[in-house]
Amino acid sequence: MAIMVARFSFYYAAIFLAVGIHLPFWPAWLKYRGLDATEISLILSVGVWIRAFANPLVAHFADRSGAHKRIIMISAAGGVVTYALFALANGFWALFAVNILASAMFMALIPLGENMASRASVDHGFDYGRVRLWGSLTFILAAYIGGWVIDKAGDASILWMIVAAMIAALIAGFGLPERPSRDGPVERFPAFALLRQRRFLIFITAVSLLQSSHAVIYVFGTIHWRDAGLPDHIIGALWAEGVIAEIILFAFSGTVVAKFGPIRLMWIAAAAGIVRWGILANSTDMIVLFGTQWLHGLTFGAAHLAAMHYMLRTVPENLSASAQSLYSGFSVGLVMGLMMLLTGWLYETYAGSAFYAMIGLSALGGGAAILLARHKSKED
Repeated sequence: MAIMVARFSFYYAAIFLAVGIHLPFWPAWLKYRGLDATEISLILSVGVWIRAFANPLVAHFADRSGAHKRIIMISAAGGVVTYALFALANGFWALFAVNILASAMFMALIPLGENMASRASVDHGFDYGRVRLWGSLTFILAAYIGGWVIDKAGDASILWMIVAAMIAALIAGFGLPERPSRDGPVERFPAFALLRQRRFLIFITAVSLLQSSHAVIYVFGTIHWRDAGLPDHIIGALWAEGVIAEIILFAFSGTVVAKFGPIRLMWIAAAAGIVRWGILANSTDMIVLFGTQWLHGLTFGAAHLAAMHYMLRTVPENLSASAQSLYSGFSVGLVMGLMMLLTGWLYETYAGSAFYAMIGLSALGGGAAILLARHKSKED
């Protein structure tokens, strides 16, 4: 079991090394290359839309073939090449085209890795949250050290840090175990089988709304705080702080899930989002921001933990990769992409007040989770 835990921990660390640089600083690199707010939001939203449509196809093949590791290796190698191509792209349309290729490569790495880790935690008896927290730890280091490097070397360094992180992900992929396809019934189209279930649709709606409430901070958080005069190393620390809260939650995930259950965790995520986005809409004071970023452990961490354990409890193993890809494709794909596109207009028009729209998404996500609880009660 210890070897299995180490393999997945290293994989999460490598993947979130890339995410820890990309999420807070990629919009700044696009601005450095001359794009305006609308163009930045369009490029980022198209990237996550690719996740919505490509991931279910990839997961369909993975569920039927068991070739999870092979797909991860191909995607990681493709990610190294395609992100390096950004250095040759000039102008919006060239960056847009390379972004499509890079997004297609990177998008499969997280949901397939999550699926392998969550299923392995059941097969080998380890705590999923305590493996996942290594990704969060690496995110912290990447965000903080990345901010320091950018302060010293400038925005041009952002791209090359991401390329280096993708190389690390490729190396980590070699250590993942093979996962052969299981005996038992095989759905011809696993995603369709899930989407025919009303309960699963309500679940996807709830977690998609909760995760998409992060659209403004993901796209314009760094830019907004820079415009308020905060230096990059402080911005990196703010991103890191939010993920420290994730780590604390994931470290005690077994106890937390046993006490509250997935649906109550969704309610908690919704309530925390209403508070968090309300504060960020009104303040860029550094002390207030450091006091608020802890809520990321609930707005993201609790929602993600809820989603992973809800799928583990309710989705058959032969549909698990498809369920994971639908969660990823909708929550940080289709719905997130639509909101990211809208954030370009929201931020250009209202600046920090764009966070008010995120309050509505958190509230709607909480409402969908209440509906999910009622649907479960009727089934029971």
